[in-house]
Amino acid sequence: MRLSIEEVGLRYGKVDVLTGFSARFEDHTLTALTGPSGSGKTTLLAAMAGYLQPSSGTIRLYSDEGQPSPPTPALVAWVPQGSNALSGRTALDNVLLGALSSGRTMTDAVAVATAALERVGVAHRAGAAAKTLSGGELQRVAFARALASDKPIIFADEPTANLDADSTDQLAHVLEALRSTRLLVVATHDPILIEAAQTAVSLRPEHHGH
Repeated sequence: MRLSIEEVGLRYGKVDVLTGFSARFEDHTLTALTGPSGSGKTTLLAAMAGYLQPSSGTIRLYSDEGQPSPPTPALVAWVPQGSNALSGRTALDNVLLGALSSGRTMTDAVAVATAALERVGVAHRAGAAAKTLSGGELQRVAFARALASDKPIIFADEPTANLDADSTDQLAHVLEALRSTRLLVVATHDPILIEAAQTAVSLRPEHHGH
């Protein structure tokens, strides 16, 4: 699967957020979507996920067979900035939300959620309440939930915004491993994540309308 953006414009009201933007995002690749705060990274991710319609241009998903289709939230697991974990529930419970969302039985969902926690390196915290986890652990739980949903695309919005350097480095290693089975795009201006990515797509100032 790949995602292609051709001459896309995005507008809020009368304000052009992006104009004439083109890029490609490839399967099995960690792509850093870079640019200063306010450059439109989150808005572009929302359009790439099918939550927003571009004011101009096209966004298309292409299957492995080359068939194009419009983007749809049904194919995208979204990891938002900050933690949206249920604080009183365990790490496993939080990841189960992703596993159950795809229609699995509880038995299958527990197995999938446990495997996802192992993959991001926090299986030892499966029974801990989310409110007792560190910021880095919470972010890895968020990615485990995205994995457990079994959606082929993961978008993350500034996942290291509130993390220290050690936690950011740990998360970067997790993302490098996850990209083997996903199309993975991370909106970030964190140099550690940008260095970990296979490719970077920049929202430069000249893409903005005036």
